[in-house]
Amino acid sequence: MKSKTIKYSSIKLAGLAAAGILFLAASQANATSYAFQDLGTAGGPWSMALAINNAGQTTGGNSRGTPIRDDGEILTIWDGATMTTSDLDSRGWSINSSGAIAGGYADRGFWFFASTWNAAGVRTDLEDLAGRKDEFWSVGQGINDLGQVVGAAVAADNNSYKPLLWDNSTTPTVLDTLGGQTGEALGINNAGLAVGNSFTTGDAASHATLWDINSGSVTDLGTLGGIDSNALAINQIGQIAGWSYLTGDLAQHATFWDGAALTDLGTLGGTNSSALALNNLGQVVGWSELADGSQHAMFWDGATLIDLNSLLDPALVSAGWVLKEAAGINDHGAIVGTAVNDLLGITNGHAFLLSPVPEPETYAMLLAGLGLMGAMARRRKVTVKLHG
Repeated sequence: MKSKTIKYSSIKLAGLAAAGILFLAASQANATSYAFQDLGTAGGPWSMALAINNAGQTTGGNSRGTPIRDDGEILTIWDGATMTTSDLDSRGWSINSSGAIAGGYADRGFWFFASTWNAAGVRTDLEDLAGRKDEFWSVGQGINDLGQVVGAAVAADNNSYKPLLWDNSTTPTVLDTLGGQTGEALGINNAGLAVGNSFTTGDAASHATLWDINSGSVTDLGTLGGIDSNALAINQIGQIAGWSYLTGDLAQHATFWDGAALTDLGTLGGTNSSALALNNLGQVVGWSELADGSQHAMFWDGATLIDLNSLLDPALVSAGWVLKEAAGINDHGAIVGTAVNDLLGITNGHAFLLSPVPEPETYAMLLAGLGLMGAMARRRKVTVKLHG
């Protein structure tokens, strides 16, 4: 597979200067166990946690009603375990460091339409490609600390959906694809690098895609030999997490792109896995199938794929809790996702929060290192190789 050269808005010198800081913080963020919290629901049968920021604020979706009756989804922010709800028929997909959220609001019927919420919970509706009409969905799926939002929307002809950027404006910009008609952007970092997926020429395949919104370039991140791949998240130093089909297209595996190589993270013994999020230490979370076909939340520490259930207090496991999916991780090692408990009748899933035990003690050093990298990123650029 031929490699492509692109410009990354990150700094080699800053990376070297901060490397010791990041390594020390990473070593302390590798917990051997976690404190578990069921984040509950707004009364209904289910909830989902999709993202967590470094302040410990989590967003996702939540059902109203009763444990056996779903009266509709409501946007939720959990500050630790404290729940605050906002607009009915809405969901948050991403939350930035100031608490601003990108997501969707169903103002007519079933379909979501792209929206953002500021830290005070005030909603701003974003324009899409079809005037927010029924069945022409749109969604904001990533937001950075500069307020730039990426996502996707159905085209006005209803024949495809397009990757979009809202650059501190309600008016979207359509991002290029890899030659095909369809794509979606799922995450964006502070350097203006966005990731997602798009179809190749002739719509023959959908590949993980990297967009540089500063230069307008688009890069095919390749696959593990299969036809399709997807990039779901990017951190501030340009590392990317997602999944790819293997050769033969009978299995998909969680993947990690570090700017030079595509790494197969494997599974927990089953056929399929997917990485959903990563932090600035390069730690990855997601889900994996086990040998019996069941699904568990997973954590990759940079070397080993770990079943997060194995790090729970055994009393919680005996009480019936099963972590099914980990969807977000912050730089303090806190993890959010969805868990079930058949013994308690929680079959549709509840949002959960895992807090590392013992709690890390030197995150000020980590944040200082990231701040140095961010400051230097505005001055210089580095050339790296990506497989495409």
